[in-house]
Amino acid sequence: MVGPWDFGLALLVDSTAYPPNLQAIHRVIPGLPLAEAVAKARAAWRVHDFDDLAQGLAALQEAAEPTFLLAGESGTHLLTSPDPVQLARAMPPDHSDRWNSLNTSVLTEFVLPKVWGMRDDEQAVRIVHHDTDAAVRLAIRTGGTAVLLKPLAVDDVLAVAAGGERVPRKSTSFGPKPRTGLVLRTFAID
Repeated sequence: MVGPWDFGLALLVDSTAYPPNLQAIHRVIPGLPLAEAVAKARAAWRVHDFDDLAQGLAALQEAAEPTFLLAGESGTHLLTSPDPVQLARAMPPDHSDRWNSLNTSVLTEFVLPKVWGMRDDEQAVRIVHHDTDAAVRLAIRTGGTAVLLKPLAVDDVLAVAAGGERVPRKSTSFGPKPRTGLVLRTFAID
């Protein structure tokens, strides 16, 4: 019997014994000053202001999705409770409710294009894996805004995939990852 494993290398891990560690992938919007990003967001989101990043991150973890923490040179602001009419109008009707509720979907389909008038592509949006401090430093260095997200839930990713959909680009960062150069191959001859 021939299977897909006969045509490429794969690392299979028992996810019940070793559940995946899913971490957030943050965005940085160079050239979009934090004050401008917050001012535009106020038309569609409830905005909560915080004195420092630690307070904002704590509030982000407690807030119901969808929620985003904007940070940069002039402070930290939590976006919560989006306008349901604007949000519903922005989300694609050909996707499932589960897909449309993902924070990365809301960011890609609503916040970036509708609230801030930009595309989610490599030229407009920089990616920072896991490190909130690095994202904020990059935002400050580029005169922009860091968009800090919570990681997606593994159950949401699996449910979206089971429905035949893909999560938006740069939504998942699974770990642990195999070490670079690790190759396993049997030498048994069938």
